[in-house]
Amino acid sequence: MTSPEIDYFSDKTASVVPVLSTVIPDSQIPDALRAALDARDLEQTTFMALGDELVQSLRPELERLTTELVQRSLRQAWASRFKLDGD
Repeated sequence: MTSPEIDYFSDKTASVVPVLSTVIPDSQIPDALRAALDARDLEQTTFMALGDELVQSLRPELERLTTELVQRSLRQAWASRFKLDGD
């Protein structure tokens, strides 16, 4: 948020987002607003694609770490099983 947005929202309690009850024809939507909404949609799409790409690139490392964790846990469980039996 920008500083004016922070100032505006900081003194507000839980605000309710108004819902438009009237359908606005496309011809009445200003070009600047349409361009801003399209830019926001493109930004969201790009952001989500970046997230997907990061998850895909991290997948091999996550699988390796998961495998190591499972193997270590099984070794510890096996060792503690025999430690308890020996007591």
